[in-house]
Amino acid sequence: MQVLCIVTSEDACDVQCPCCQQKYTIYYSRQGKQEREEALETVRTALLEHHLRNPLASAHPGDAFNVPAWSGPAHASAAALLSGAPVGRPARTKPLPLTLVPTAQQRRVS
Repeated sequence: MQVLCIVTSEDACDVQCPCCQQKYTIYYSRQGKQEREEALETVRTALLEHHLRNPLASAHPGDAFNVPAWSGPAHASAAALLSGAPVGRPARTKPLPLTLVPTAQQRRVS
């Protein structure tokens, strides 16, 4: 079964890397309970393997990746397409800055 892992900053994550504490939301290509439990264990193992040479969060393949790994774009994977994952955009780790747009009255100069 294929799993899509997307970086998240949410406290309610599906899995957290035991080495660097990076949080992930995961999306499955299949929905069976036992399959999901097996896939979750596979993801945990993959997260540990990413850190064999690098202890930092940069050891992971990117903001979105598949387990098992594949060569195509993560958001075009079977896990992404079959699970309803957010398509075409990885999750943001930081919110975008707020931009205030003045009203017409605020733009008037006295």
